[in-house]
Amino acid sequence: MIGTKCRGANNEPPPPFTSAESVWTFVGCFLTLLMLLSFSDAITKRNSELSLVLGPFGALMTLQYSLTAAPASQPRNALLGQTISMAIAIGMSHASHLPTNLRRALGTAIAISCMARVGVIHPPAGAAALIFTGGGYSWEHLGLNLAGNVIAILSATLINDMNNKRQYPTFWGFGYWKKYFCTGNDGKKVE
Repeated sequence: MIGTKCRGANNEPPPPFTSAESVWTFVGCFLTLLMLLSFSDAITKRNSELSLVLGPFGALMTLQYSLTAAPASQPRNALLGQTISMAIAIGMSHASHLPTNLRRALGTAIAISCMARVGVIHPPAGAAALIFTGGGYSWEHLGLNLAGNVIAILSATLINDMNNKRQYPTFWGFGYWKKYFCTGNDGKKVE
């Protein structure tokens, strides 16, 4: 049975972008990364110990400009996934009694499984967890990276929505949990 699954489901891969769509993706990635790099430089000029952790933003650009409809690309997943992952990672980075590789693997696995449980899968947040569990990052870094995500979301919203063939975001989704948390003991909606 596993051998059959490993061969794949025989689905067709998605078609490549047209040249025009590829140029739009390039422009969006380029302009957003310029903004993020400028933001990071401005922060570093004020405090040389702080800057954006830029690695996850390359993955975020891939999602926001190439997979605009994917759930993992949406603002809710980006902001909540990053918050969960970086908070867990910063907490795990203080577990100095654990060997470094174990701490990094454990922190990242916990972060990804928590994102999955809450329903906010965001691959760049998994990358951030791996980076942040290495240590040397503070709560200020978490705040800066969340601010960077807000900048990227606003930029992707404006740039993608100027193109009549794109829509970003497809949902904001921040009210999603009301149906789970705004109910009484009887399961009925509380007003």
